[in-house]
Parts: sequence; structure tokens; C-alpha cells
Amino acid sequence: MIESAGNDIIDLAAINTERTKEQRFYTKFITGTETSLYSSPPLAALPFEFFVWMLWSIKESVYKFMQRHQPDLVFSPSKIVITQIAPSVNSLLTVPELIVEALGFSNRNVYNSKITFDTEVFYANTMITAGYIYTVANDQNNFDHLYWGVQQIPQSDPSSQSREVRKFVLNKLASVIDKGNLSIVKNQAGCPILFSGTAMVNQPISLAHHGYYVAYAFPKNGI
Repeated sequence: MIESAGNDIIDLAAINTERTKEQRFYTKFITGTETSLYSSPPLAALPFEFFVWMLWSIKESVYKFMQRHQPDLVFSPSKIVITQIAPSVNSLLTVPELIVEALGFSNRNVYNSKITFDTEVFYANTMITAGYIYTVANDQNNFDHLYWGVQQIPQSDPSSQSREVRKFVLNKLASVIDKGNLSIVKNQAGCPILFSGTAMVNQPISLAHHGYYVAYAFPKNGI
């Protein structure tokens, strides 16, 4: 098991629905095999634009998971192939909460997916609400050791997103990690790195933001 984290969030109010449905747009990152997944009964009930952005969030989460260990990795979404998607229950579209945090996804309505990237196999859990799509990726089909959180923020400009997502995850980390003076900086590859004072902490974290939502994910094993 690789010690890492990968997550992504899509603010559904910030997407261009009509552009998303255009074949010339979604085929830039979705393969023909992946498009055929939409014909399965559990997925066909979703608006097509939700399906498209769910696949994007899965691929982005897997990329973030691997980038921590491969800093020179280039995001090539067509090479990250989603082979299976299945909902954990029948009705998945839920009302978004202003803030939600949890350890694992027990009793959560999620889509479970299986992904291949080169010779590696990954898994992802995706929540779809009326406000956002949120995904966490892992290299094992078990998410019980992963802390995650989603929060709605009052402003969507880049500086507000960056500030709020750091404050959000640092508040959570302060409650579960026995270290003080925590801060986050990004390394040359763009991965967030946790510090306690001037000492780097070996704790993988993943940050995400889009529109009016920010999110984090990190493994409990690293604490």
C-alpha cells in the first residue's frame, strides 16, 4: 500500500452544462470505453454532465495520489482508465451539507470505481450531491483509514480558496495529530507538504477546491 492521498471536488454551479455535453469536449479526457459505462442502468439515471465530471474528478484524484511519489508525472487523463463504476445504493443525489467531515465512507452514498493507470490499479469513492461532486482515490479498495472533508466557502476567488482549504485541513489535523505550529507549503511539483514549525511532517495530504467548495483528504496511517 502506498502512503498517499488524492481527492478532487467539482462545484456543479461552476460548470458549463452545454459545453460538457459536447462530444468534442468530453472526448478530450474520456475514452470510448469509459463513455459506454454511462449506458449501465445505475449510471444512466444521472445527468450526463454529472457523469462526465465524475470521471474527471476520479482521474484527477488518481493523478494527485501518484504525483506525490512521481513528481515529474504529467497529467494525461486518457491514460487513467476507469474500468468499473457502481453505486453503493440506488439513490445517490443528496442535499449538500455546508460542511461534512468523516473517517471513511461507511453509511455514505457513493459511487465505487476501479481504475487502471499503466500497470497500477486504483479505487475511488465519489459522492454526488445537488451542489458538488467529490472523489477520494486510494490504491486499495478500503477507505476506512482516510480522513476527508468538504466545506462550502463564502467567496470563490483563488486566494480565498487557497486560504480556506488550508485553514480547513489544518483545523482537522490539529485535532488528530500530536504536533503544534502546523503549516502547509507546496513543493516544486505542487504537492502540499505539512510542516510543524520548520520540521517537515511525514503526513501525506491532498487539497482540492473549485468554485465555492474546498476539500481535503489524508490517511490516518500517517499520523
